[in-house]
Amino acid sequence: MTLIRHIIVPTHTGKAYSIRCFLLLVNNLLEVKRMNKDEPRGSFIRWQSTTIAQFTYAVNLILGLSVGALGFQVTLLLNEKFIPISWQKCAISISTFLLLLSVAIGLWCVINRLRDFRATAKAARMRENEKPNEDIQPYRDLYKKLGKRTWILFWWQVGTFGIGIFFTILSVMASLSQKLL
Repeated sequence: MTLIRHIIVPTHTGKAYSIRCFLLLVNNLLEVKRMNKDEPRGSFIRWQSTTIAQFTYAVNLILGLSVGALGFQVTLLLNEKFIPISWQKCAISISTFLLLLSVAIGLWCVINRLRDFRATAKAARMRENEKPNEDIQPYRDLYKKLGKRTWILFWWQVGTFGIGIFFTILSVMASLSQKLL
Protein backbone atom coordinates (compact mmCIF):
# COMPACT_ATOMS: atom_id res chain seq x y z
CA MET A 1 0.00 0.00 0.00
CA THR A 2 1.36 3.41 -0.87
CA LEU A 3 1.88 6.15 1.68
CA ILE A 4 0.12 8.69 -0.53
CA ARG A 5 -3.39 8.92 0.87
CA HIS A 6 -5.11 11.75 -0.99
CA ILE A 7 -3.91 14.34 -3.50
CA ILE A 8 -6.12 17.12 -4.74
CA VAL A 9 -5.25 18.55 -8.13
CA PRO A 10 -6.73 21.92 -9.09
CA THR A 11 -7.86 22.30 -12.70
CA HIS A 12 -8.30 25.29 -14.96
CA THR A 13 -12.02 25.38 -14.12
CA GLY A 14 -11.33 25.73 -10.42
CA LYS A 15 -12.73 22.30 -9.56
CA ALA A 16 -10.64 19.98 -7.51
CA TYR A 17 -10.31 16.36 -8.58
CA SER A 18 -8.97 13.59 -6.48
CA ILE A 19 -6.45 11.30 -8.06
CA ARG A 20 -6.76 9.00 -5.12
CA CYS A 21 -8.72 6.52 -7.24
CA PHE A 22 -6.00 6.62 -9.85
CA LEU A 23 -3.28 5.94 -7.27
CA LEU A 24 -5.29 3.09 -5.79
CA LEU A 25 -5.77 1.61 -9.24
CA VAL A 26 -2.04 1.79 -9.97
CA ASN A 27 -1.26 0.32 -6.55
CA ASN A 28 -3.73 -2.53 -7.13
CA LEU A 29 -2.23 -3.24 -10.55
CA LEU A 30 1.24 -3.41 -9.01
CA GLU A 31 -0.09 -5.74 -6.30
CA VAL A 32 -1.68 -8.02 -8.90
CA LYS A 33 1.61 -8.08 -10.81
CA ARG A 34 3.44 -9.06 -7.60
CA MET A 35 0.87 -11.79 -6.94
CA ASN A 36 1.28 -13.15 -10.48
CA LYS A 37 5.04 -13.16 -9.98
CA ASP A 38 4.56 -15.30 -6.84
CA GLU A 39 1.94 -17.52 -8.52
CA PRO A 40 4.27 -20.49 -9.15
CA ARG A 41 5.19 -20.52 -5.48
CA GLY A 42 1.55 -20.27 -4.41
CA SER A 43 0.70 -23.02 -6.86
CA PHE A 44 3.32 -25.30 -5.34
CA ILE A 45 2.02 -24.67 -1.82
CA ARG A 46 -1.56 -25.40 -2.91
CA TRP A 47 -0.56 -28.63 -4.68
CA GLN A 48 1.63 -29.69 -1.77
CA SER A 49 -1.32 -29.18 0.56
CA THR A 50 -3.55 -31.19 -1.77
CA THR A 51 -0.95 -33.97 -1.95
CA ILE A 52 -0.70 -34.15 1.84
CA ALA A 53 -4.50 -34.29 2.17
CA GLN A 54 -4.88 -36.97 -0.50
CA PHE A 55 -2.06 -39.05 0.95
CA THR A 56 -3.68 -38.89 4.38
CA TYR A 57 -6.98 -39.90 2.83
CA ALA A 58 -5.36 -42.86 1.03
CA VAL A 59 -3.62 -44.14 4.17
CA ASN A 60 -6.85 -43.86 6.16
CA LEU A 61 -8.89 -45.48 3.38
CA ILE A 62 -6.65 -48.55 3.21
CA LEU A 63 -6.59 -48.71 7.01
CA GLY A 64 -10.40 -48.59 7.16
CA LEU A 65 -10.81 -51.14 4.39
CA SER A 66 -8.39 -53.49 6.16
CA VAL A 67 -10.36 -53.28 9.40
CA GLY A 68 -13.59 -53.77 7.44
CA ALA A 69 -12.19 -56.85 5.68
CA LEU A 70 -11.10 -58.28 9.03
CA GLY A 71 -14.62 -57.73 10.35
CA PHE A 72 -16.02 -59.50 7.30
CA GLN A 73 -13.69 -62.45 7.89
CA VAL A 74 -14.68 -62.73 11.55
CA THR A 75 -18.36 -62.67 10.58
CA LEU A 76 -17.71 -65.26 7.89
CA LEU A 77 -15.86 -67.56 10.27
CA LEU A 78 -18.58 -67.24 12.92
CA ASN A 79 -21.22 -68.21 10.36
CA GLU A 80 -22.08 -71.87 10.86
CA LYS A 81 -22.88 -72.34 7.18
CA PHE A 82 -19.33 -71.43 6.15
CA ILE A 83 -17.25 -74.58 6.38
CA PRO A 84 -13.85 -74.04 4.75
CA ILE A 85 -11.95 -76.97 3.32
CA SER A 86 -8.23 -77.47 3.99
CA TRP A 87 -6.78 -75.03 1.43
CA GLN A 88 -9.47 -72.45 2.26
CA LYS A 89 -8.40 -72.58 5.91
CA CYS A 90 -4.86 -71.86 4.81
CA ALA A 91 -5.98 -69.02 2.49
CA ILE A 92 -8.20 -67.40 5.13
CA SER A 93 -5.37 -67.69 7.69
CA ILE A 94 -2.90 -66.03 5.32
CA SER A 95 -5.49 -63.36 4.51
CA THR A 96 -6.18 -62.64 8.18
CA PHE A 97 -2.47 -62.37 8.92
CA LEU A 98 -1.88 -60.02 5.96
CA LEU A 99 -4.84 -57.82 6.82
CA LEU A 100 -3.71 -57.58 10.45
CA LEU A 101 -0.24 -56.71 9.17
CA SER A 102 -1.77 -54.06 6.89
CA VAL A 103 -3.58 -52.51 9.86
CA ALA A 104 -0.37 -52.51 11.92
CA ILE A 105 1.63 -50.95 9.08
CA GLY A 106 -1.14 -48.37 8.55
CA LEU A 107 -1.02 -47.36 12.20
CA TRP A 108 2.78 -47.19 12.04
CA CYS A 109 2.45 -45.02 8.93
CA VAL A 110 0.07 -42.61 10.69
CA ILE A 111 2.38 -42.31 13.70
CA ASN A 112 5.38 -41.85 11.41
CA ARG A 113 3.57 -39.05 9.55
CA LEU A 114 2.74 -37.31 12.81
CA ARG A 115 6.41 -37.43 13.80
CA ASP A 116 7.31 -36.12 10.32
CA PHE A 117 4.90 -33.17 10.64
CA ARG A 118 6.20 -32.45 14.13
CA ALA A 119 9.83 -32.35 12.96
CA THR A 120 8.90 -30.22 9.94
CA ALA A 121 7.00 -27.75 12.14
CA LYS A 122 9.91 -27.54 14.56
CA ALA A 123 12.37 -26.84 11.71
CA ALA A 124 10.03 -24.20 10.26
CA ARG A 125 9.65 -22.52 13.65
CA MET A 126 13.41 -22.46 14.12
CA ARG A 127 13.84 -21.02 10.61
CA GLU A 128 11.28 -18.27 11.39
CA ASN A 129 13.13 -17.48 14.61
CA GLU A 130 16.33 -17.19 12.55
CA LYS A 131 18.16 -19.97 14.34
CA PRO A 132 21.46 -21.08 12.77
CA ASN A 133 21.37 -23.80 10.13
CA GLU A 134 23.45 -26.07 12.35
CA ASP A 135 20.59 -26.15 14.87
CA ILE A 136 17.94 -26.73 12.20
CA GLN A 137 19.81 -29.42 10.23
CA PRO A 138 19.05 -32.36 12.60
CA TYR A 139 15.32 -31.67 12.23
CA ARG A 140 15.66 -31.44 8.45
CA ASP A 141 17.47 -34.78 8.38
CA LEU A 142 14.81 -36.29 10.62
CA TYR A 143 11.82 -35.14 8.54
CA LYS A 144 13.48 -36.24 5.31
CA LYS A 145 14.12 -39.70 6.78
CA LEU A 146 10.57 -39.91 8.17
CA GLY A 147 9.09 -38.74 4.86
CA LYS A 148 10.87 -41.51 2.95
CA ARG A 149 9.83 -44.07 5.55
CA THR A 150 6.21 -42.92 5.30
CA TRP A 151 6.11 -43.70 1.58
CA ILE A 152 7.73 -47.10 2.12
CA LEU A 153 5.19 -47.91 4.84
CA PHE A 154 2.34 -46.76 2.62
CA TRP A 155 3.33 -49.09 -0.23
CA TRP A 156 3.76 -51.99 2.19
CA GLN A 157 0.33 -51.22 3.62
CA VAL A 158 -1.22 -51.23 0.14
CA GLY A 159 0.62 -54.42 -0.83
CA THR A 160 -0.34 -56.41 2.26
CA PHE A 161 -3.92 -55.19 1.96
CA GLY A 162 -4.12 -56.17 -1.72
CA ILE A 163 -2.72 -59.66 -1.19
CA GLY A 164 -4.89 -60.13 1.90
CA ILE A 165 -8.02 -59.18 -0.04
CA PHE A 166 -6.99 -61.53 -2.85
CA PHE A 167 -6.84 -64.47 -0.43
CA THR A 168 -10.16 -63.45 1.14
CA ILE A 169 -11.85 -63.34 -2.26
CA LEU A 170 -10.26 -66.67 -3.18
CA SER A 171 -11.69 -68.33 -0.05
CA VAL A 172 -15.16 -66.83 -0.44
CA MET A 173 -15.37 -67.58 -4.17
CA ALA A 174 -14.43 -71.21 -3.53
CA SER A 175 -17.35 -71.54 -1.10
CA LEU A 176 -19.73 -69.81 -3.51
CA SER A 177 -18.61 -71.93 -6.43
CA GLN A 178 -19.58 -75.07 -4.46
CA LYS A 179 -23.07 -73.65 -3.98
CA LEU A 180 -23.39 -72.59 -7.62
CA LEU A 181 -22.29 -75.93 -9.07
